[in-house]
Amino acid sequence: MLIDYHTHNELCKHADGTLEEYVQQAIKLGLNEIGLADHSPMPNDWDIEVRMYEAQFWADYKPTVLKLREKYKDAITVKFALEGDFFPGTESWVKSFNAKNEFDYVIGSVHYLGEWGFDNPLYIGKFEHVDIDQVYISYYDHIKRSAQSGLFDIIGHCDLVKKFGHRPKKNIEEVLRETFKVVKQSGMSVEINTSGLRKPVKEVYPSEQILRIISEYDIPLTIGSDAHTPTDVGRDFNVARQLVEKYGKGKISLYTNRQRSEVNI
Repeated sequence: MLIDYHTHNELCKHADGTLEEYVQQAIKLGLNEIGLADHSPMPNDWDIEVRMYEAQFWADYKPTVLKLREKYKDAITVKFALEGDFFPGTESWVKSFNAKNEFDYVIGSVHYLGEWGFDNPLYIGKFEHVDIDQVYISYYDHIKRSAQSGLFDIIGHCDLVKKFGHRPKKNIEEVLRETFKVVKQSGMSVEINTSGLRKPVKEVYPSEQILRIISEYDIPLTIGSDAHTPTDVGRDFNVARQLVEKYGKGKISLYTNRQRSEVNI
């Protein structure tokens, strides 16, 4: 059983390819399920440079995903999903928006610390003027709060803060343990996201340090490429499969109508 639960498309303005091209690539690769999980719209067109407008969601994204699910139902299972953002102050809006839809799952990701889009190459220079240990502490506080919010089903790229190769100077094992205790309590899964191998850090999200904690706490796993072009669908899944075998007892989580099940990879 092989799935890709994290893909984007041209609607988010920083990816290439149509939704259908991602589905077709997944079929070509022989995947069993493909999750169409583009960046969610947010209130008041917040961060609109890298996500669809809400009007586009209703007029284009949702109907297209549902149409593709039906069109390709004999070839692959298409999941209707989003990558949501945990951004303090928007929780009520996100809860209301999610409730209006029949998502199979919602990925919860942290891309911002305050107004700083820390994973955006345009703002990489700020890393030179911050206490990196405090950045990591703040990042994992946001991850913890995202899990406590009840808004999401999957923790997305849970150490994205390392994207450009910046590492904490001190050991943050206890910070990680406290964070993933909350993730465990939330009932969420954590994705193995292979896109880190295509970024400056050249490492899967999450690190093996985190995967060891996840394994110890028996937190379920799922997998995604975070594809921003159709050719990245399923990319480096040989690595993901090995990590699932090592840290997830060979099992991955599937979602339907926001209900989790588990299968052998």
